[in-house]
Amino acid sequence: MSKIKQLFYFVALMVVLFSSQLIFAQGVTTSAISGIVVDKDGNALPGANIIAVHEPSGTQYGTSSRDNGRFNLMGLRVGGPYKVTVSFVGYENQVRENIYLTLGITTDLNFTMRDVSVGLAEVTVTGQRDAIFSSERTGASTSIGKEAIQALPTISRRIGDFTRLTPQAAGNSFSGQDNRLNNITVDGSYFNNSFGLAGQPGERTGVSPLSIDAIEQVQVNVAPFDVRQGNFVGAGVNTVTKSGTNEYSGAVYYTFRDQSLVGTEAKAVTVPIGTFKYNLFGATVSGPIIKNKLFFFANFESDALTEPGTTWLANTGGQPVTGNVTRVLKSDLDQLSNFLQTKFGYDTGPYQGYDHETPALRFIMKFDYNLNENNKISLRYVHLDSDTDVLLSNSSSLGFGNRRTSSQALNFQNSNYKIMENIRSIVGEWNSVLSKNMTNSLIVGYNYSDESRDSRGSFFPFVDILNAGSTYTSFGFEPFTPNNELRYKSYQLQNNLTYYGGDHTLTFGISAERYESENVFFPGSQSVYVFSSLADFYTDANDYLANPNRTTSPITLRRFQLRWANIPGMAKPVQPLEVWYTGVYAQDEWQVSKDLKVTAGLRLDVPFFGETGYQNVNADALVFRDENGNPVQYQTAKLPDANILFSPRLGFNYD
Repeated sequence: MSKIKQLFYFVALMVVLFSSQLIFAQGVTTSAISGIVVDKDGNALPGANIIAVHEPSGTQYGTSSRDNGRFNLMGLRVGGPYKVTVSFVGYENQVRENIYLTLGITTDLNFTMRDVSVGLAEVTVTGQRDAIFSSERTGASTSIGKEAIQALPTISRRIGDFTRLTPQAAGNSFSGQDNRLNNITVDGSYFNNSFGLAGQPGERTGVSPLSIDAIEQVQVNVAPFDVRQGNFVGAGVNTVTKSGTNEYSGAVYYTFRDQSLVGTEAKAVTVPIGTFKYNLFGATVSGPIIKNKLFFFANFESDALTEPGTTWLANTGGQPVTGNVTRVLKSDLDQLSNFLQTKFGYDTGPYQGYDHETPALRFIMKFDYNLNENNKISLRYVHLDSDTDVLLSNSSSLGFGNRRTSSQALNFQNSNYKIMENIRSIVGEWNSVLSKNMTNSLIVGYNYSDESRDSRGSFFPFVDILNAGSTYTSFGFEPFTPNNELRYKSYQLQNNLTYYGGDHTLTFGISAERYESENVFFPGSQSVYVFSSLADFYTDANDYLANPNRTTSPITLRRFQLRWANIPGMAKPVQPLEVWYTGVYAQDEWQVSKDLKVTAGLRLDVPFFGETGYQNVNADALVFRDENGNPVQYQTAKLPDANILFSPRLGFNYD
């Protein structure tokens, strides 16, 4: 009872600490063993002692069989090998060794005990993992262990190179769904691109947020019956990171690619390739801090990718406009760049022969603490810093558009932009055995992401210059980059209580998510000019330099655009968003017979939106027509109502 009180006080403390900022976590991080202990006549042996030892770390998990002889060991480390020993007074001990456990899968081990009077020596049975044919397995899923991760080839070193082993996978999409509708968890913690500009973390800059050398197992669930897993339409991609063991181990590695691996010809045609270079340095170390008690694991990686920003070339004069040679004259670009530097102090950067770079630094630290046989605690931190160069937008919603990647136009480098993706993630998990009939799992986590933009050059009006009615060259601050800021964070809590009673295993759980984002989008605030020709630009610029206080221009602009924030007191248009996503669920696993198990559960999820919308009274007063032609009005500050999502689960397994 005292342990139950301790758990209650801890959960209450977590709720108080995170009551204003919580987030919904969806992930299973452990494995389990279940079975039945009987005598040679098939009679149940209640009270048998079952001990499972994770041999690499010496971590022990123990329980005793219930009145019907059944037992469950929950919250076990994935992997192995495990040694499982069953003992009962008057019977020979039984041992099974070399047991490996799969993430989210319960392994069945049944024991038939022999009376001591038989006089037989101890019987040792070697078990083999069988994650596919298991009476505990329900739902379509694919598990990828560290052996497969180490053996399979990968160029990107990203998780998608391994989740594609799932039959329903097409890239990072599963079952034909948009990849943003997946739910990715790492060590039980929500690890998505929550704002939705990409399908998963790392995609904004094209890097891996987590080293594959830090991954123990990956599980892809397409249709799980387990109510603890949800919040996706495509698939739930569940990853568990490595942990330390009783042995110290470490590795240092270096990976590289260079120009020698890049092709330069397509049949007889020489292909302009630019500069390609990639290098990665990494190190891993793990081991015990206190043997059999406290362990650590750490991984560090730093990599850098260099690739051509553009392979298009300016025309030296008289060259045919073919291949990668544009119509844009080198002399025009050199003169324009010099004019802007001399007259306005603006550096355009080069217009050809420059590279794009994508540096990334990532590391993970994890601690596992065996408080005692019944309580296991883990703490994990993930860190990613990355950014990448991106060519300026070709959109015509600001300026004239079609500015690059063709033979008609060539822009300057400092009109491009950089985007970053920085991630901080920490999660703690406490797995406890409250009694032989009850276990509990508590996960608390926090994630922070920054995906803001930055320009290559200084703040300056953006200019498109035309020639013969289409864009010829562009310079200035990229149209959509001013104050393009995106930061979001999420707080997480999930608690699962499991009760074992006879042939029924009952699971009750709650989950909560507090999501907050701050998005600033201020395109065109630097002002955008479109000139019909270079001659028009020089005429207008020289006239301004001669008379900065002028009120008219000697030329007619093709287009001028300027955007500003019209909310009083707001320097830049910030749109905050606050969402609570809460869930409650219950499940019953009924062992109908030796071969048949039925799983039934119900999950209820509901989002609550904070009042963060801005009101526009003029727009609110407008009257529109609905699909039936009836008058209707809309409220600009209105966010979606809280609607309950019902998710019933029903499955069976006959083995």
